[in-house]
Amino acid sequence: MRQHKAVVLALLVVAAGGCLADPAPEPVAGRVEWIVDGTRESGEPQTVAVVNVRGGLCTGSLIAPRVVLTAKHCVQQAGADEPDAPSYFRVRTGGNVWRPDSEYSVQQVRTTPGRYTSGGAGGLGGALVGVDVALLTLERGITAFAPYPIRRESPSDLVGEEAIVIGYGQTPSGDTGNKYKGSTVVRSVMGGVIYTGASTCQGDSGGPIIDAATGEVFGITSFGTGGCGSGYAGFNRIDTFLDLIDEAIRDSGTCVNDGEERCDGYDNDCNDEVDETCFDLGEACELGDECKGNYCTDTEAGRICTVECDPLRPSLTCPPGLYCARTEGCDGLCLPLPDDRLMLGNDADCTRSADCVSLFCADPGDGRQRCLTPCRGDAGMCLAGEACAATAGACNGCVPAEIVIGSRSLGEPCRTGDECGSGSCIEDGGARYCTRECADDGGCPDGFHCRDAACIRGDREGVGSGCLENADCLDDPEDSRDGICASRGEDTRWCTSFCDPDDPAACPEDFSCVTVGEGVAVCAPDRRLVGESCESAEDCISSLCADGPEGSVCTVRCGSDAPCSPGFECRRTADGTDAVCLAPRPEATSGGDGCSCSVPGGAGPGAPWPFALLALGFILFRRWR
Repeated sequence: MRQHKAVVLALLVVAAGGCLADPAPEPVAGRVEWIVDGTRESGEPQTVAVVNVRGGLCTGSLIAPRVVLTAKHCVQQAGADEPDAPSYFRVRTGGNVWRPDSEYSVQQVRTTPGRYTSGGAGGLGGALVGVDVALLTLERGITAFAPYPIRRESPSDLVGEEAIVIGYGQTPSGDTGNKYKGSTVVRSVMGGVIYTGASTCQGDSGGPIIDAATGEVFGITSFGTGGCGSGYAGFNRIDTFLDLIDEAIRDSGTCVNDGEERCDGYDNDCNDEVDETCFDLGEACELGDECKGNYCTDTEAGRICTVECDPLRPSLTCPPGLYCARTEGCDGLCLPLPDDRLMLGNDADCTRSADCVSLFCADPGDGRQRCLTPCRGDAGMCLAGEACAATAGACNGCVPAEIVIGSRSLGEPCRTGDECGSGSCIEDGGARYCTRECADDGGCPDGFHCRDAACIRGDREGVGSGCLENADCLDDPEDSRDGICASRGEDTRWCTSFCDPDDPAACPEDFSCVTVGEGVAVCAPDRRLVGESCESAEDCISSLCADGPEGSVCTVRCGSDAPCSPGFECRRTADGTDAVCLAPRPEATSGGDGCSCSVPGGAGPGAPWPFALLALGFILFRRWR
């Protein structure tokens, strides 16, 4: 048996929910005491038993088909930062916990935040009195009876009124595990606690105190003084934790009918409509509580309902029909897209962001306001040949690199390390740009990955993406080995993986499993990859054939949110309204049509694969772990 003690109102308080690991002895002959002045209960199925399989008994209240309300000290050990795992708990229905009508597993346990310690003023009284609330979400719903309604108002007006208490706890005679129901009178409400006379005992913790007039639960059995049948009982108010309770109920899939519809993103009146009485984003307003999102403010489009957004991604962070307009720094608000927007391309003079295809109009610092691609300093968000006109962490737009005064940042063009703020300029597949040191991919921003301790442009991807080295490819998920960068001819490289020629699903769409040596097969493209010449879109796996420096090539659209694979760079189209992935320069980055494969750790650097590879013109660059 576990007891929690604390000083409350200068009295020694013993937790009513002390857990009982085993059934208590049978009652002493001739004694019929239970929950004080109570009787055996069979008509309140919503009161359930909460059993900890490691040892412990409490009581709970079903307040939604999948949600049980109980006490925090029933589910969290003294001194622990978090509650016990859901798998430790079982919820049982019926009049006897040892012979239940049914049993339910628990999917999630939620509590008020923080830990507590047992004993003394720093124990239950110091940390749990008034915050002793927990909720169990069941793996399946209880549908045989309706849940208890909960009172949403303060219980202060219930002082002097009759209340009902129910629990599976120990009786003064020692009986435990049977459900008892008793009546009591609310004596006072102080802080987060409701006080009554002696009415509960160990094992009753977490059980309900119910308004006898309305049938609503308004508190949770938390602690008591003295032994069973003496002193007084304390119950945790629930009206002060409605946000926590409502969140658990909503997350369980049940609507919370908490009054008239409000602009808070919930179906408050449970009519299957959310915020139907509220103004949409972009509509005129006077007060925030009129708006979906609860925010009404003055903007360049007038006083409207709006929400905060990311101006670096103006077309992605607002609902359809709106865009993110920068307000100051790196902050933004969603504004309506005007019907008369001009759709100006990059570098066109502008007066408002809505007129730009990029949805960003700014003065980068030279006194001329124009359409730009938004960027954050030193985040590598600008396209080939451009630099961000902002210091590290600040926001502005991408401009031609040659007009930026000062050090270049990550991903921006350079000739020597002296031009880079990091002091490091790398040559990578024909392109030169500023980089910085890294230990792994987490040390580089989005659109970069870590190779040889340096941040490299492009994400590490799977079969079909571009690459320069094995480290540019995702590891093979089938055999848990390093990624493979394969080569065909002089200029085409792609990430691939080993495959089984007998498995028709071994490779992605547009790739076939091709044997490249004895017992070795890899995924090879059926059509042309990014960077290879094409005559029409049908030639390309990407379904996009565009003009390049040396004629039409297969490509893909790109941008700050869609970086090119290693070996390519993102270049603007002639009209400045789009960008595609192209090779940094037309010269070949590797020589010869011959075929060999370096297998470090195997036959040694430069060891050739079988000559059968020559007929296919593949080079496989491979490392083994």
